[in-house]
Amino acid sequence: RNLVTLVLIVLALFSLGACSKTESQSGQTKQLSAGAIPDGALFTAADLDGNLHPSSEWLGKQPTVINFWGTWCPPCRREIPDLVKIYDEYRSQGVALVSLAVNDEAAKVRAFATEHDMDWVHLIAEQQHMTVFGEIRGVPTTIFFDKNGKEVTRLVGAQTYETFQKAFQMILAG
Repeated sequence: RNLVTLVLIVLALFSLGACSKTESQSGQTKQLSAGAIPDGALFTAADLDGNLHPSSEWLGKQPTVINFWGTWCPPCRREIPDLVKIYDEYRSQGVALVSLAVNDEAAKVRAFATEHDMDWVHLIAEQQHMTVFGEIRGVPTTIFFDKNGKEVTRLVGAQTYETFQKAFQMILAG
């Protein structure tokens, strides 16, 4: 009976196309100090080498896409090929793509990103990052900002190339 219940829960999660932030199989990352957020930045997060990056590096300077995801999340993994393809097409137009890996480890993110040609900025999400843009309840969640840092649209769950393309066009038009 417990196995049947577990299978039904897993199937329900797959049908929703998003993983909850509590589904991680790992997730030990260092905490950022409260004073680490520079003026003008909504957040600061560590990259895969432990270097801190304020969101002001991108937000308000260029169209920016922030993707919350995890290597452990099947819907996240499913959308990666389309995200790689669309970013390859739009990066030359000045769009920044920043991934925040939720409940993940830098080594796993690095290996996955390398294997899947994810050639953009990868940061490790901390709990406080899940509330900066309103509650992020599941991954993947992808938020699109125009060059002025204004949120244009938000996509929750695994997306297709066509859906990403519309959102990329919206932030460039803004």
